[in-house]
Amino acid sequence: MKFSYNWVQTYFEEPLPAPALAADKLTFHSSEIEDVVSVGDDTVLDIKVLPDKSAWLMSHRGLAKELSVIYALPLKADPFASNPIISSTQDTIKISIDTPTCDFYGAALITGVTVGPSPAWLVARLEALGQRSINNIVDATNYVMFDLGQPLHAFDADTLGVSATGAPHIHVRAAAAGERFMTLSNEERELTVDDAVITDGVSGRVLALAGVKGGLDSGVTAETKTILLESAHFERVAIRKTSQRHRLQTDAAKRYENGLSVKVAPYGLAAGAALIASIAGGEVIEMKSVGDCDVLRVPVMVSLAKINSVLGVSLVESQVTDILDRFGYEYEIMEAGEFRVVPPWERDDLVVAEDLIEEIGRIYGLAHVVSISPVIQPLTEVNTRQYYAHLIRATLAELGFAEVYTSSFRSLDTVHLKNALASDKSYLRSRLQENLLEVRERNIPHRDLLGIEAIQVFEIGTVFGATTEAFHVGIAVQTGTQYKSKVDDPLLAAAVIAIENALGQSVSVLHTAPGYVEFSLDEVVALLPIPVSYTEYKRPENVIYKSFSVYPAVSRDIAMWVAQGVEVIEVEALLRAAAGENMVRLTHLDTFSKEGRTSLAFRLVFQSYEKTLESSEVDATMGTIYDAVSKAGYEAR
Repeated sequence: MKFSYNWVQTYFEEPLPAPALAADKLTFHSSEIEDVVSVGDDTVLDIKVLPDKSAWLMSHRGLAKELSVIYALPLKADPFASNPIISSTQDTIKISIDTPTCDFYGAALITGVTVGPSPAWLVARLEALGQRSINNIVDATNYVMFDLGQPLHAFDADTLGVSATGAPHIHVRAAAAGERFMTLSNEERELTVDDAVITDGVSGRVLALAGVKGGLDSGVTAETKTILLESAHFERVAIRKTSQRHRLQTDAAKRYENGLSVKVAPYGLAAGAALIASIAGGEVIEMKSVGDCDVLRVPVMVSLAKINSVLGVSLVESQVTDILDRFGYEYEIMEAGEFRVVPPWERDDLVVAEDLIEEIGRIYGLAHVVSISPVIQPLTEVNTRQYYAHLIRATLAELGFAEVYTSSFRSLDTVHLKNALASDKSYLRSRLQENLLEVRERNIPHRDLLGIEAIQVFEIGTVFGATTEAFHVGIAVQTGTQYKSKVDDPLLAAAVIAIENALGQSVSVLHTAPGYVEFSLDEVVALLPIPVSYTEYKRPENVIYKSFSVYPAVSRDIAMWVAQGVEVIEVEALLRAAAGENMVRLTHLDTFSKEGRTSLAFRLVFQSYEKTLESSEVDATMGTIYDAVSKAGYEAR
């Protein structure tokens, strides 16, 4: 989320440190800073708000509170310090709720407004965050959302029907299956019974998709004179599902689905109504709410000894109380030396002792936590599946097989995902076969570059049924561009035999294809004895990483007659010298003798680290190589 530094500064009497310094503090005590950008006379912090903090930190008030705690600077005026008064005995608004998705709905009726441009200060603050100014009413609702975290929505009250008492009636209910709704962005959506909607209680017309987006025909226009302002709270899971189902990712939905506290709603309503009355010249006739917004937090108990044990530090009581005071938490120290802490209503992430310890630790400074090498403990249990999976892995590696890891998602299979990451990842794989055959096919063109005769790959991975998961082993081989049973089948058979010999148990093949077998690791392991210890680990030889080219390789073959007694190594040296730096691999393919002469055949692989080699360039290099072969007294075939 983007935050305006000037906006945050309005929460403090004292000047905050420079944005770059504050960004460093936030990085080490709170959240990851993705960017710090100057925008006019302001600085914008782009902060990656972590999931455990998103319920309260996705607002300028939330960030101001964080900086207040980190720097031990008091807030000038905390908008959450006193309770807003929104109860009313008037009957100018009627509200009814008939869905468990909504537990609180507040509304304000504001008359005599003039819709027009927003004041310069409001435009500047929104534009700093990359938000386009629309008009003073819509801008006010957006301002409150970015300031306090509470989404608001303004309806043109004159477009609503009126009840028998002459009051507009807001009805929150579940949508009907197949019910149609036109969004503010002029997109029609077909609703389901799992969606909640805000409706005109008189006509039944859908006004908004609850917690996600407003409707087209009840929105504010230049002619609007009376506003009905909404500030509600909706159940987080339901809002996320609706947002995902209709692919409507909005700022409002993002805040609801992250667990925004219900108690923010009345604060947002009071702040929004006051701002609209101030900048649009209106009068707040009534503010009314239905539902309970009280929040009770269960006290969290934690001892000083446990704090120090978990963090690995040596805090004293006064250091802990200092941090608790900076947060403004209610607490008392019990007789047993435990802290009894009551989290504030906006903090639903403080539930167990470890949550509180994390808060204390990050403000104290995790840099103060000294690394301690773990003490070696005796092995008490061997993971059976891991043990035999490693045995299979080592067996296949000795035969020249390479292990691969492929995606668990497929474009088509048995188990369908409701909310897929992409259209080609809509299913979970039920077997490894398709993935491994694709790996084999993609790697066939790279045999020459890799210097191998056959692609030999395997995977040990999870496959999925409708209600089950299992571990399978898949093995694939192929020597040429086409499957050759006489060559490929013996390689595959040798791999299966080697596995059975290593395990001392035959395997039952589940899936087969040309050059491919797959069996259940779980079924094999169930038949094997439980290991009591791991085999001794043999440290491999040191491997030095070498960068590779992203450009394609080109292969060329050359064969020549040489006199008997000429060694292969001599010819290879000649070829390397003539080929130049673009030759990345040289392979001796064949030797045979006839009539007093010896024929040697080689394959040369060319590749550039800077560009794709053109055929003409490789041909020119081969011409140089043929000249060198001729000068050496060899006869090219």
